[in-house]
Amino acid sequence: MSSVLPSLDKTALRCDVDALIRDVAAKAVVPRFQNLADSDVRTKSGPGDLVTAADEEAEQLLHEGLVRLLPGSLVLGEEAAASDRSVLSHLAQPEPVWVIDPVDGTANFVAGYAAFAVVVALVEAGQTLMGWIHEPLEARTVWAGYDQGAWIGERRLILDSRTDSDLSAMAAAHYHRAFKSTLDAFANTRRSGSAAHEYWALAENRIQVSSFSRLKPWDHAAGVLVHTEAGGYSRMIDGALYNPADEQKCGILSAPSQKVWAMVRALADEDCI
Repeated sequence: MSSVLPSLDKTALRCDVDALIRDVAAKAVVPRFQNLADSDVRTKSGPGDLVTAADEEAEQLLHEGLVRLLPGSLVLGEEAAASDRSVLSHLAQPEPVWVIDPVDGTANFVAGYAAFAVVVALVEAGQTLMGWIHEPLEARTVWAGYDQGAWIGERRLILDSRTDSDLSAMAAAHYHRAFKSTLDAFANTRRSGSAAHEYWALAENRIQVSSFSRLKPWDHAAGVLVHTEAGGYSRMIDGALYNPADEQKCGILSAPSQKVWAMVRALADEDCI
């Protein structure tokens, strides 16, 4: 499948990237939590689209470190893409691409809420090969590798394939307006404001369903892999496989099984897709 991983020591790469992410988070992100100066925060495309000094420093440090770990690789960071959309074309290149979200949940970070994460994925030819989601405040990381499972330390995350298909007993995190009218079908709905936290919650069965319409690769590449490797079922709402390089507009839906996915998909408002 990949021209990169077979020639690498995958265990060493995983450990090196994990160490890099932890080091960057400890240096650039954690010291600024609940300690941002006014000059550390600015808007990008609009009032709700924020970037901080933590985002910018963390992305730069990750960029430099990841290229050292994998010479010849490219880097697609959220903040670089905000300044120059042409870097999105990296995903169409044959080289492996590091996809970075230096602070996923920036609005939470600015507000002083703990639901934020540092996210890194390694993508090649439209396939996410490895992904990391790191919680800086708790210094915890969930990691996944293609066909290698999803892990927190030595604990493998495994969703029960026999998950009850009663939606009224499930928690959902819907960010897609096609499911706005279906919220009463679930026991409760909750939104953390961080895609990384939603995917982690899915992989640990703390929530069972999520949907997103906004499909930036740094929001989903690592998370979809983590959820899938834990045994979950994530597909584009039209049924296609998720591809970080594909700017499909219909959105993505994640569930613990194909059966539950189909049940939730049947509830969607087609006029909103």
